[in-house]
Amino acid sequence: MKPSRNDPFDLNLCMRGLGVVITNMHSDVYEYIYHFTFKKTMKSYGQDFKDPWEQHIEHEAFFREIDDPFVHNALNTMTRLIEYKVDLSLRFGIDEEEDLQNEIINLESIRFHPYRLLFKRSKSLKKLKLYYDRTISGFIESLSLYAYALTAQSNKIPLVLKRQLKLPEQDSLRLLNHDDSNIELIKELIIGLMKDLSHFRSLGPKPRKVPSTKQISVSKN
Repeated sequence: MKPSRNDPFDLNLCMRGLGVVITNMHSDVYEYIYHFTFKKTMKSYGQDFKDPWEQHIEHEAFFREIDDPFVHNALNTMTRLIEYKVDLSLRFGIDEEEDLQNEIINLESIRFHPYRLLFKRSKSLKKLKLYYDRTISGFIESLSLYAYALTAQSNKIPLVLKRQLKLPEQDSLRLLNHDDSNIELIKELIIGLMKDLSHFRSLGPKPRKVPSTKQISVSKN
């Protein structure tokens, strides 16, 4: 069962679904940080640190000590997502554990959910960076769709708003309802992610080809 664009718009449900999406996003970035670290700077420990959850590294300070600009860039992105989730939770009284186990909220969370690569360890570092680029681009698109839905107050996003996705960078945000504080918070996050992605791309050769979404698995809640 999938949510329908004809479902009546429910602000509280929408934002709680977004909360689950954000949790999945920052967890996904953590996995990339982990694999970036143990595929390069700490490659000699790679056999001992294969799984980012079974051999979980809780303290961000560990990764801050890694001498790799790609790791630091991704850490900044993860921090943005976590800080947004904290703000969102305070605004809507979200209990993360409860929402993650709520069937209705989990169903809602797949409405605008981005693609996610599930099996990262098998990818080379070079390919992993290409997938990371695609992943953050997907985050920006997903969050933009949430901002459009909030602007339209409808799950059926008008074509005039959907077309904004094709515009470059911040031009895609010009038709948002800037008087809505919930939308402004999402906009700030999107702009931050755009800056992080631009910086990430500047760190190495520009990817010639972004991996097809057919090669990327959808995350499971």
